[in-house]
Amino acid sequence: MDEEKYSIQFRGENYVNIVENGETKLGEIITTYFKRIEKPNLLISNVENIYFIYNGHTINKSEYDKKISEFFKVINNNLIEVINSLDKRLEFEIEKEIKLNVYSGVYKAKLKDSSVYVAVKKIFKDKIKEEMIYTLGKIDITEEDFKPEIEKFNKEIQNMEKCSCENSVKIYDYYDTENEFVIVMELCDETLFHTLIRKTKGKQGGFSAEEIKEILLQLNKVFKIMNFYNISHRDIKLNNILVKYLDEEKTKFKVLLSDYGISNQLSSITKKFTTHAGTHLIMAPEILNNEKYTNKCDLWSLGVNIYQMYTKQFPYVSNVEKGILDLIEKYKQTILDVIEDAKLKDLLSKLLVRNPEDRISWEEYFEHPFFK
Repeated sequence: MDEEKYSIQFRGENYVNIVENGETKLGEIITTYFKRIEKPNLLISNVENIYFIYNGHTINKSEYDKKISEFFKVINNNLIEVINSLDKRLEFEIEKEIKLNVYSGVYKAKLKDSSVYVAVKKIFKDKIKEEMIYTLGKIDITEEDFKPEIEKFNKEIQNMEKCSCENSVKIYDYYDTENEFVIVMELCDETLFHTLIRKTKGKQGGFSAEEIKEILLQLNKVFKIMNFYNISHRDIKLNNILVKYLDEEKTKFKVLLSDYGISNQLSSITKKFTTHAGTHLIMAPEILNNEKYTNKCDLWSLGVNIYQMYTKQFPYVSNVEKGILDLIEKYKQTILDVIEDAKLKDLLSKLLVRNPEDRISWEEYFEHPFFK
């Protein structure tokens, strides 16, 4: 055993050594990732996502079969202890502010007593209460008044966990303090917006149609889960799509959807929302016009994102929401003239449709010839 060195790789990323120089080690990421596993055999059902590095080399299927029983002895002997030890909150030290707005902040942090970095999202209760004082017209905000905010936080957690896949930001821990809601998440390298600007610097346009296809094929994995659960994100934008580089040269990367803070789950496919939420430049017309809307609103936003990836421009730009609606009516026939790729242009022509009833469905989107 002393000469053998095992590693576990989950979804292509080397997270933690299992056995190193004869000593069993369960590192921080595997303990946090499997935090909510109640039955150890659940890990075995995920075996297709796991493979070994043996003495620095990826072992093949026959070698895998020989080693697998030994591997699960190591895991199963430690898994219960790991789960039981994780009743306490993850402790971390914040090192850097990543993003800050009025109601929340995202920070780069390091887990205590480890070399693992995470992203920490803090939602500031005092700022929310200040807004509630203004909107409700009362100074004393009661627990009952604040209950919708707690439900909103819980909804974000639920939707992140439901949408868990390799292209959705992983959640490691979450809790509620006197002053903050806290979510400890997977740390990524940058937003897709920053990747777009950096990789296309000096170019007139943005990503190529082929590059956009590769990005969308990744995102479609999480979109399919959202569609299955009838979850509407309502704020799909390049700053909420995160990038994780897979090589030092930053030529290969994967994308992950984040920020489910204003997402909702429909009780049925025909249920419609009335809540106004999102960023107005990517909002669907039905939301801008204060109409009821379904999860088709995300298809419009996705169309705006695709257009932005290709041109580095928004299709319709105005400082006011009403101005967006006017521009849609004025330029809907010519806005796609700049799209040269025929299949991409056809896809956008079906996404950027003013009337949601005429807009492409999620099922039709997944089957569009652009992805073939």
